[in-house]
Amino acid sequence: MSPTATRINEKQQGGRVGLAVVAGFFATVGSMLGKLAGNAGMDSVVGFLLKGILLVLMVTSNTVGCTFFVKALNASGSSLPCTIASAATSYVCSALAGSLIFNESTSMTWWCGISLVILGLFFICHSPTKTDYTPSKLKKQ
Repeated sequence: MSPTATRINEKQQGGRVGLAVVAGFFATVGSMLGKLAGNAGMDSVVGFLLKGILLVLMVTSNTVGCTFFVKALNASGSSLPCTIASAATSYVCSALAGSLIFNESTSMTWWCGISLVILGLFFICHSPTKTDYTPSKLKKQ
């Protein structure tokens, strides 16, 4: 494969992964809205309406996220990069949202663990190309 074709292929891969990242972000927003809806009280009409609005927004966010994920899958030759990008984005965004919005704590051990999971996912996703290999020199006998 020529260097130009490789660059074009990498650009297309980046676009597919970008759609998957957006899907992971919307999945996080949907989860956050669901948690907010679960915490909303139903002791008044306002609380009941708030809970209903949050649930509708949650379903909408998840639907939009699924739409972006399906677009990423359709544009990709393999589901693996899209799944990895979406999952990694969702993991990190969920931790940040939990910490910033819900005042949840995450330990350094948790961050190290999720970093290893994401690193492992990227290693699984990486498929070496011909340019990644250098020809070995044959030993002269």
